[in-house]
Amino acid sequence: MVAMIVQMGITAMWAGLLVRHTRRLVRLARIKTEWIARDQYLRERVQRVWWWLGRAEFWHSVQADTCRCVEITLMVFVLAWMR
Repeated sequence: MVAMIVQMGITAMWAGLLVRHTRRLVRLARIKTEWIARDQYLRERVQRVWWWLGRAEFWHSVQADTCRCVEITLMVFVLAWMR
């Protein structure tokens, strides 16, 4: 039971990281949800997202958060292993 809760916690942490940075990417590319629904000028919006994926400003924050998640995952794994 405890192992399942730990696994769910780690999964939720990584899912939150993915959602957070996806939302940030969409915000940086200035894509609004009503635009996505209409499918107008889709190529231009995809190019903006692609441009931001190539920028160091976006990846700096992603790298810091990913390192933090890896650190927490390893700490939980070591604590569960020692027990």
